[in-house]
Amino acid sequence: MEWLGTILTGLALLVLLAPLLSLLVTVFVLVPLAHLLPHPAMVARASFTCPFSKRRVSAAFLTSPGSQAPSDVLSCSLFGDGGVRCKKGCLGLAESLWEGRPVVARYALLADGEASRL
Repeated sequence: MEWLGTILTGLALLVLLAPLLSLLVTVFVLVPLAHLLPHPAMVARASFTCPFSKRRVSAAFLTSPGSQAPSDVLSCSLFGDGGVRCKKGCLGLAESLWEGRPVVARYALLADGEASRL
């Protein structure tokens, strides 16, 4: 019967210490890993008049966070099948702009309507 008390004490200790252990693992393992890993590439879409074909196109660019220009053209509406068969001259003309996300919404919903938080 002593083993039952030992097991119950161990389970109670585990239940009490599990949140603390999770917090420590998050702070000392996961947060540093998140800061050390490279940022993933993103897809940015834009519509513009192609200076080479003189037609209105919609293109998807591959860009990395913090870079000044996209690194590749993934698709263009000029080529219906999704493949890009041109020299990708628009890469030299495109630029990437980065903005931080606002922490607080620009508006607040109230009972009588909206109040702007400019």
